[in-house]
Amino acid sequence: MAATRTITADELAVTWPAAVVVDVRSREEYAIAHIPGSLNIPLDDISSRLKDLPNTTLHLLCGSGKRSSQAAQILADRGYQTVNVAGGITEWYRNGRPVIYAAAPADNPPPDRRRSLGSLRHRLLSRAARTS
Repeated sequence: MAATRTITADELAVTWPAAVVVDVRSREEYAIAHIPGSLNIPLDDISSRLKDLPNTTLHLLCGSGKRSSQAAQILADRGYQTVNVAGGITEWYRNGRPVIYAAAPADNPPPDRRRSLGSLRHRLLSRAARTS
C-alpha cells in the first residue's frame, strides 16, 4: 500500500490555484458547488479515467474527506503522488475560500458563509425545482 498524505483546506489554499485539485464527488454534487479550476472525476470513475489525470501531485477532495481518502489511496497504489484534503469542500467553503456555485438569479446574493454547504445545496435544489 503506497503512502498518501492528508492536509487541511487551509493548507490547500496556500498552493491553490497552482495545485491540481481533483473533486471526486458525483457530477451532480460538483455542479452545485466546486472549487474554481478543479477537475471532476467521481470516485466510481477514478480507475477508468487515469488517462485524464496529469502526472503531478494530485490534491483530492470530496464533501468531507472520506471518498477523497479512498481515491487518494487508489491512485497512490497506481503510482500517483496524492494528497487528501481533510474536510473537503465543506471545510474549504466554511473557511471563506472561493467556490463556483450553480447558476442563480442575479437578484439573489451569494449565501452567507456561516451556512453549511448542505444548506446551500438544499436552497439551490429548491430554487431549481421552482424555476423548472
